[in-house]
Order: sequence, then C-alpha cells, then structure tokens
Amino acid sequence: MKKLTSKQTNELANNFLLFAQTIGEYRYKHYTSLTLVQNKKLEASQTQVLNYADNLYTLSTTLVLEDIAHSLSQITAITKNIKKSYESLENIQKGILIAKNIETLGASLLSLEPKSIVASLDRLKTIIEG
Repeated sequence: MKKLTSKQTNELANNFLLFAQTIGEYRYKHYTSLTLVQNKKLEASQTQVLNYADNLYTLSTTLVLEDIAHSLSQITAITKNIKKSYESLENIQKGILIAKNIETLGASLLSLEPKSIVASLDRLKTIIEG
C-alpha cells in the first residue's frame, strides 16, 4: 500500500469542499420545495461533508489507499458528475441519498479502510448513474 502525498490529500479535501458547496447550492435552489425535514437532512450532510473536508486538509500523509491514482481519479470524476447531476436534479430523495453517500465516503476515507472506500465509491457511482 502506498501513502497519499500532501498534494493528493489536498486534492481529496478540495473535492469534499466542492461536494459540500454542491449540496448547499442544491439546498438553495430547492429551498421552497424542500420540507423542513428534507432541508435539515441536507444541511446535516453538508455540515458533515464540510467537516470531512476540513479534516482532510489537516490530515497527515498517513491516509492509505490501495490504488491512489485510480481512487483519486474516481473521486474527481464523481465530483464532476455530482455537480452536473445536482444542477438538474429534481428528485429530492435522490439528492439526499447522494449527500448521505458523500458523507459515507468521507467517513470511509478517514477510517483508512480501503475496502470501505471502494464500496463507498461504487455506491456513489451507482446512485449517480442510476
């Protein structure tokens, strides 16, 4: 297993910051159609994803992944797809599901569990593509 460099850890943090911003933009765009509960769920996910971004920014280079280049490219691609999906997504439940799974990906990354990271990436890809 290889260790992430500071640059790679920073790239992950940048992606999570974009995830959080995208969730926030989605909340803003759909504010009038969200129920209070839906808004609170999205807000909680946004906050947690921001926390993960912050933790990743400060994380030392001990974050371990089996295939760094592949995982980072997957996360970058997913970031772009989520941003694109959220711009046109009208299904509130799918928006919440994506946000919760971004949260799960952050937890997986910070747990340093490669299998969990891969599973989280696969779930996000399935949700976005499905």
